Amino acid sequence: MLVATAAGFMKDTGLDVSLIDTGSGTNSMAAILGGSVDVAGLVMSDVILAVAKGQKINAFAPLMSQYASDAVISRKTAEKIGLAADMPLKERMARMKGLTLAISGRGRGTDKIWRYLLSLGGLDPEKDVSLTVVKLDKMYLALRSGQIDGFNTTAPANNQAVEDGLAVWAARPSHGEVPGIENFLYTVLCGRPDFLDRNPDVIASLVRGMTKASELIRNDPDAAGQFLHNRYFQQTGLELIKHTVSDQRMTVSVPPTLSEQQFAHNMEFELRFSDAVRGVTYQQAINPRWLGA
Repeated sequence: MLVATAAGFMKDTGLDVSLIDTGSGTNSMAAILGGSVDVAGLVMSDVILAVAKGQKINAFAPLMSQYASDAVISRKTAEKIGLAADMPLKERMARMKGLTLAISGRGRGTDKIWRYLLSLGGLDPEKDVSLTVVKLDKMYLALRSGQIDGFNTTAPANNQAVEDGLAVWAARPSHGEVPGIENFLYTVLCGRPDFLDRNPDVIASLVRGMTKASELIRNDPDAAGQFLHNRYFQQTGLELIKHTVSDQRMTVSVPPTLSEQQFAHNMEFELRFSDAVRGVTYQQAINPRWLGA
């Protein structure tokens, strides 16, 4: 959405879009359900959980079609446990025993992906590591101060930690290296069904603008990074932004797809952690009518 607005794609489709930083996925969900925002970007797992609770929300366009929460650990910790980026993923995870790892909240995406990754190395997340809650925007600082050994989140905090020489990559789902969550429908644009039904032309224009932004990120990440820097991140180094966009360019959904197969993949992953979502259907959670509009 940031690239779509920064590059002028939303204006080109006739939309005047106001972006609001709610601070968390929980706040975004509350805002969309409460009607204080019209659409929101959410992780697909939150949409499924909301539908399971009887709440009315539909995903209508994909944002990221690859799990993009990459894990880092401090360089000092990596040296201590002998972890190297060129090791097989299973071995990297097995070496994480005894570490303190940050999550944004119990049951959140950062919690689930740590648990999944650690299980690949044969570890029990409840016994073999310490999962501690840290606000997303404080994780980099917590790593730098030594309060935690590692964290996982979407760019750019993890990219910055690596670029600064503070951390090394522990696992890169965004690059498709994690078995079982390749080609994963990670984040989506959502709205209340009643709003979508009343505003089909607005949603069609929004999807067109988002599709142009995804294509720009995929095909010309430097240009996308330049737009982001000029509009939203003037205090952040241009090269860091460009490198981060380029690093994550394969996570965007090009062409935009919300398939039943993707949904089934999400359900399989969610059922690893909770039986509460069992019974949620594709038709309840997803409305793909605007894709290709």
